[in-house]
Amino acid sequence: MKTKLLFASLLCTTNVYASCGSSFCAVNTHWDTQGLVNDDGLRIDLRYSYAKADIPRVGSAKVAKPLPTDPSLSGAEVENMRTINQTLTMDLDYAINHQWNIAVGLPWLMRDHAHQIGDPSLTIVEQKSFSALGDIRVVGNYKLDSDHHAGSGVRLGLKLPTGSTNLEMVPGTPLESSLQPGSGSTDAILGAYYHQDVADSVWGWFVSGQMQTALKTRNDYRPGNDVTLDAGVHYELSPALTGLLQLNAQFKGRDGGLNPGANPHSGGRSLNLSPGLSFAVAPRTKLYGFVQLPLYQYANPDPAGSPYGQLTASWSASVGVSQTF
Repeated sequence: MKTKLLFASLLCTTNVYASCGSSFCAVNTHWDTQGLVNDDGLRIDLRYSYAKADIPRVGSAKVAKPLPTDPSLSGAEVENMRTINQTLTMDLDYAINHQWNIAVGLPWLMRDHAHQIGDPSLTIVEQKSFSALGDIRVVGNYKLDSDHHAGSGVRLGLKLPTGSTNLEMVPGTPLESSLQPGSGSTDAILGAYYHQDVADSVWGWFVSGQMQTALKTRNDYRPGNDVTLDAGVHYELSPALTGLLQLNAQFKGRDGGLNPGANPHSGGRSLNLSPGLSFAVAPRTKLYGFVQLPLYQYANPDPAGSPYGQLTASWSASVGVSQTF
């Protein structure tokens, strides 16, 4: 069972959240919901993930990158370059007893965004890079029923407004709200799951769903509701090596509000295939790596009818280490 621990580790989703391509990792990382952790006490996971959004998409179709020399774009931001999203996340997960555990997620965001300003006679490039703390999540997991081979439960928690929301693209011009380290909102998190090991087999599987919605907002910006559905299997290749596979579906609503940085040209849905491996280098220490490939991506079209799409990522990856104490 210990070799299965990292089946639920981070898989970086190539989401299509905003015209600037603010992809970030939001796939199932909750070990207890997979039935893959039997040890009580503290577990620490440190992982790095990467996604580069540079492919414009309208609906499910790829489109050509807009040209800054298009007269209709004069003076406007032209999202024809890229957004590189890197995240270093530490998860602290403590089992209070057999039924309750609490997890705290601490994300450190490293983001590099570049676009052009529309001008028929001059090419102007604006670029913003930053490293900053993102929004912290505190989530409790309650097991409704569980044994060695199967179990179910619910997850309840909050996303806290700890990340900055006032960074500027250039002096005097705020960075788009979806690209900021934090959303400024306090969000409720609610989820449920079921997992089962196949009897007399090295196979196991799980399903889970989670919703995140803003309860309290500020600065006239409301991030779109976020719903994730995950299903996966694991297979023990050896006592130390486990093969992993997940399907991850995500549905993200449009951002709203009167804040100038709130972009209605945001949100979408995606379905991703996430193969990976975990390796036990010691009884309580696991290394893991994953690649995630989009099977389907849909970027919400611009309500104003613009033919230019949201920047999306063609792949993403994650590597990390997990330690149980």
